[in-house]
Amino acid sequence: MPSLGIRLSAALAPLAVVLACALSAAFLAYPVYWIADNAIGFQSLVNRCGQLLLLVSAFVAARVFCLGRRDIGVETRSRLFRQVASGIPLGIAMLGFHALALVALDVRELDLDTWANTQRLGLTALKALVIGLIVATIEETMFRGILFASLRKATGAATASVVSAFYFALLHFLRSDMKPVAADVEWATGFRLVGDALAHLPNLDLSSFLALFLAGVFLAHIRMAFPMGLGYCIGIHAGWVCAIKTAKAATNGVPGGNWSFLIGSYDGIIGYLTAAWMSVLIVLLAVGMRRFYKAGQDTPEGLANESH
Repeated sequence: MPSLGIRLSAALAPLAVVLACALSAAFLAYPVYWIADNAIGFQSLVNRCGQLLLLVSAFVAARVFCLGRRDIGVETRSRLFRQVASGIPLGIAMLGFHALALVALDVRELDLDTWANTQRLGLTALKALVIGLIVATIEETMFRGILFASLRKATGAATASVVSAFYFALLHFLRSDMKPVAADVEWATGFRLVGDALAHLPNLDLSSFLALFLAGVFLAHIRMAFPMGLGYCIGIHAGWVCAIKTAKAATNGVPGGNWSFLIGSYDGIIGYLTAAWMSVLIVLLAVGMRRFYKAGQDTPEGLANESH
């Protein structure tokens, strides 16, 4: 078992990378902003630069830890696509039922104008699915693929699960409300944006953070159960994004409801109810894995073989 020092160092290393990428994005955004002739808002540019640098840093980590395709959970391209296709309806169902529960509890109500225009609703759902696939492919490759595999080599699967889920949740809240206009943009503006984003972290919505953290733990358990199953994580995650964006478009919040505390301020959909739902799924998955091992399977790889 790795020592406490090794586990602590491994847990803090991603934080150092995040800060380095954020500061580098703040520095690079200014010249890019003027080269692009204000084609994109400065705040968005800082965000995109930071995300791109994080993605690059993830692939650097893959090289450092000598991670191959199988290490991050991909066996063949065709199998990856099949897994994604299998995971999407599961993810939609998981948070689709969640959205229905919110309507039943009068936390949200149906937007009748949206439902009356089925073509527009269908296009909204399709757009949400495309966005979900893009977001999920990037985030799952980073968090349940490269980061999880790197941490698992250094600290073991349990620590890798918790740490990767923590950063997955945290980065959703690393954003600033500042929207500087072109006349106010200078070299220091990017650093002020990063500072504002970091200053907001202590005030993040706890219920939304908990929901995202447990969602990350659930996806990490999928990776532990199916070592060659990164595609399942991508599909489920994409289904979640699709369900959330569609539910936001098809329903409206009901302020002051008795059960309104069940959702957080992050997107008006996830919150304590989501956290409870994810906790149940994690327990069911963990129990299922344990029973499978007791039936004679010694390693998680056996579960992957069973999925062929």
